[in-house]
Amino acid sequence: METARPPRLIVADPGLRGLLGHHFAYTHAVAEAAQARGIVPVVLASAAFRDTLPAGMLCLPSFAAAYQSAGQGGSLRRAVFGLGSRLPASLAARVAPPLRQLRRSVRRPMADGFAAELAAALAGLCDTGADLVLLHSVSATNLAGLASALPPDRLGALAVVLRRTPDDMDRDDAGPRPMAAILAELRACFGSKLRLYADTAPLARQWADLSGQSVAEAPLPVVAPPIRTGGPSDPPHLVFAGGARGEKGYGLLPGLVRALGHSARFTIHSGPIGAGDDPLVQQAHRRLRALAGSGLALMETSLSPGAYLDLLRSADLLLLPYDAVAYGPRSSGILAEARAMGVPSVVPAGCWMQDAVGPAAELVFASEAGFVDRVGWAIGQLPNLLPAYAASAADWRQTHAPATLLARLLSPPHREDVQGMITMKS
Repeated sequence: METARPPRLIVADPGLRGLLGHHFAYTHAVAEAAQARGIVPVVLASAAFRDTLPAGMLCLPSFAAAYQSAGQGGSLRRAVFGLGSRLPASLAARVAPPLRQLRRSVRRPMADGFAAELAAALAGLCDTGADLVLLHSVSATNLAGLASALPPDRLGALAVVLRRTPDDMDRDDAGPRPMAAILAELRACFGSKLRLYADTAPLARQWADLSGQSVAEAPLPVVAPPIRTGGPSDPPHLVFAGGARGEKGYGLLPGLVRALGHSARFTIHSGPIGAGDDPLVQQAHRRLRALAGSGLALMETSLSPGAYLDLLRSADLLLLPYDAVAYGPRSSGILAEARAMGVPSVVPAGCWMQDAVGPAAELVFASEAGFVDRVGWAIGQLPNLLPAYAASAADWRQTHAPATLLARLLSPPHREDVQGMITMKS
């Protein structure tokens, strides 16, 4: 008698284009957790993916459809933003919003080819009727066609992690219908096979309120090197890592370096910055280049996963001067990784990062001027902060362990449990 094959985990990630960034970190973490549990992972990546996943994981380049296109540039954007970056800051700040609004107004909301490509990939894998399909990073455009293109019997369960706010998803790469309607269509098509998640409790609450459906919290998976130990460097090492974007507060960094360059050394990792970037970001980048020297190192290239984590772990203090309004209930992968390594971070008030800041509430800033003040305070408190954050790292690692996330994804959320969990987290 033939034995049924155990269910697999199929991670469909149209944003996975290589072994860099948070798409790779999330996909690899959950796939590795599946392997450890005896579940075979299969990764469906962007058609641009040309690498090999570690540990012999099967990875199939499958999607011409992109995860997001709203932030992609063009010749008009490069010309306008490049000229705007030469204007006074008060005028430069006015350049980006109208161009973004124009782009949104001329883009027709639609479903892209993701759903059909996913259906074709599952058909090619054969016998996927018991498998869990995970979509951990998808846009409204990606989701819009699933109900019509993907037969419910093609999978055992469909887990969708909603990592951005409803307003964000209805504004950038919007589908032909609002997200509330798209989620209702998915529920009507897949029934109890549909499992909805968000990676913070406040975000889960927003989606549950919007959709009227169960939305459970599924915290970001974090795989990090050993917890940082020892006292601060001399001088203290302050790090900004990740993309140079306006919403990440990149424009605040030149003023911080000028104000505190005498008491710390800085490493600012931004990746390449060009004419298509926000004019204020370009201006800040030129000011930072003028300040670069023995106390300021600029890293303008992409980092491998190992080099990126090594940079975070080398920090005595991480700088996260993010826009609290833009981030709101959204998670921060960099903060999650820093907490797992025992590295304190300065974060904005009024968003998820304030709740996740850790042992020292004094690391939260409420204004641009307050950012410099809180960083200055933290520099003086590092001998006390570092042991406290190292001690808190073990519990954080457990909460954000890939195995913890996988266990959550394998169990369908129930509305009563979700509402109770959200109440306790609030």
